[in-house]
Amino acid sequence: MSHPVLTPDAVPHALDVLARRPKRWTGIVARLLPVVALAAGCAGAEASSPPTQAAVASAAAHDGHGGHTMATADRAAAMLATAAYQDVAVAETAGYASSVDTLGCFQNPERGGMGVHYINGDLMDATVDITKPEALVYELDATGAVTGLVAHEYIVPIEAWTSKQAPTLFGMQFHRHPTLPLWVLHTWLWKDNPGGVFEDWNPAVRQCPAGVPIFGTDLPAPTQES
Repeated sequence: MSHPVLTPDAVPHALDVLARRPKRWTGIVARLLPVVALAAGCAGAEASSPPTQAAVASAAAHDGHGGHTMATADRAAAMLATAAYQDVAVAETAGYASSVDTLGCFQNPERGGMGVHYINGDLMDATVDITKPEALVYELDATGAVTGLVAHEYIVPIEAWTSKQAPTLFGMQFHRHPTLPLWVLHTWLWKDNPGGVFEDWNPAVRQCPAGVPIFGTDLPAPTQES
């Protein structure tokens, strides 16, 4: 597991790159500023230290991950690493590809929306890195167009993981996906989740629009684990 260090001299450069983006990025920059400001002075101590066993145990004890917070330096490092991927074309250039034609759009009518995943196949292994999410989660508008990056999903294929313990990141244990052979952990960094930053579903995210295939209904047919 990688624990990046957010150096103060990296912050102005990253924000300058974002500031030169189109006007719709103004809100993104505003979202990053307070996080970066808090993290710049403490990133070295906070982000370079792995989570303690007590922190992991405490996280696992709370069903659904509700109420758990993320270290400020970790949040800043993750957001700065993927801020440019608000532009889907940039994400695609970096190796992320839409899974809408194979997995569809994810939603849970009772618990909230999720969106469409752009997956980087080169990252699908036993290694997890805060700054390199295996999947980027994008919300769709009423017409099916991407409105923006809302979350990261960190993924470890079941077949790649040999430990008896679940993978961990941000001091949180991954959990088994209910139908796919994956360990997963969502982090709602780009759109606040009333249920908690590590919840799978977000009631603030739009449900999948008409005409877009739905995971578990249209693509692929869900199967029950034995």
